[in-house]
Amino acid sequence: MSEPTPIPRRQFLRETVAVTTALGLVRPALAADPAPAAIPAGKKIKVGLIGCGNVSGSYLPHLTQQPFIEVVSLCDIIPSRAENRAQKFKVANVYPDIDAMLKGVPFDLLVNTTSMPSHFPVNEKGLRAGRHVWSEKPMALTVKDARFLLELAGKQGVHIWPAPTCVTSPQFKFMAETIASGRIGRVTAARGNYGHGGVGWSGWFYEQGGGSLYDLGVYNVTTLTGLLGPVQEVVGMTQILNPTRKVEDRGEVKVTADENTMLIMHHGKGILSHVMTGFVYFDNYRLPGRERQLYTVDVLGTGGAMHLQGWDWGAAGVDLAHSEENVLETHAKESGRYNWVGGAAYVAECLLTNQKSLITPEHGIHVLEVMNACHESQRTGRRVTVESSFHWPLFG
Repeated sequence: MSEPTPIPRRQFLRETVAVTTALGLVRPALAADPAPAAIPAGKKIKVGLIGCGNVSGSYLPHLTQQPFIEVVSLCDIIPSRAENRAQKFKVANVYPDIDAMLKGVPFDLLVNTTSMPSHFPVNEKGLRAGRHVWSEKPMALTVKDARFLLELAGKQGVHIWPAPTCVTSPQFKFMAETIASGRIGRVTAARGNYGHGGVGWSGWFYEQGGGSLYDLGVYNVTTLTGLLGPVQEVVGMTQILNPTRKVEDRGEVKVTADENTMLIMHHGKGILSHVMTGFVYFDNYRLPGRERQLYTVDVLGTGGAMHLQGWDWGAAGVDLAHSEENVLETHAKESGRYNWVGGAAYVAECLLTNQKSLITPEHGIHVLEVMNACHESQRTGRRVTVESSFHWPLFG
């Protein structure tokens, strides 16, 4: 992920909703959620960030602006990158590898923005050292390894959370509450779309452990499972259109990971959704002068429909029409309250205030299994059953 520019974030207030029928289920009414607890005066979470490449250039401005966070150390296997980031963001300590970082100045939360194939080993070392971990997505490449990390965190008395953060946006909250209220009837189908022409700075995006689904489609899979519930079975197709790619760090690389992917999910009760994602899409969202951003997530029901304006990592609002008011109206237009790089700050705030996080490792493991099932379906030509689950609905 490379495009979004960080904007200030403050945690949105969690409100109560009256729950009736949705998705063919009947849910009990929710009690009023308490207002978020205040952060204790003067308390800070000390952060060490590893991986000082492109994504860190978006994370660090956000982290260093938070009054309850102190970034105490940076780490990268290319020391000059860490040194440059440290100079720019006034971070005192720089380390060349994860072992040196963990032995160095103490910190509470490890923020892992390394390459995807490096996530699991780095996360494991952080947990073994007794650090909480915020990991860019996915937190591991296999469900077995992700479950191992969750068990290890429990044994060590710490937490691990995986990106992305889309379930914390006000637009997601509005969509979830609208579904739960029954305003669009029984939900039957949904779709997500996220793609661009591919990144140019590193070859691992196009090799095993990378690919458009892990890098981009993961946002839509997280959003749709968060809205519609856990997936029961998957059908997927993936394609490679370019045999090679030219990248800044290694010149020409052979493409072995998915560039063009279609994923169909069955959430149970007859509810189907699909995600289309790729590194072979026209970058049309960059076009200037659009009065209304593109729809990227749609949810359809028997009595209405919702359309998310803009990408779910930086949405601009939700357009809603239903049988009682059959005209599109825009809702949840809040800005400055959500940020795709804000997950580390969000969980740090949860640690300081002892609040339950909407982002959970169980949800991340489920999303990983769904994505892996997509690749398995491509290999075998069959539907693939998904075994994992997570606490749902997220609100209530």
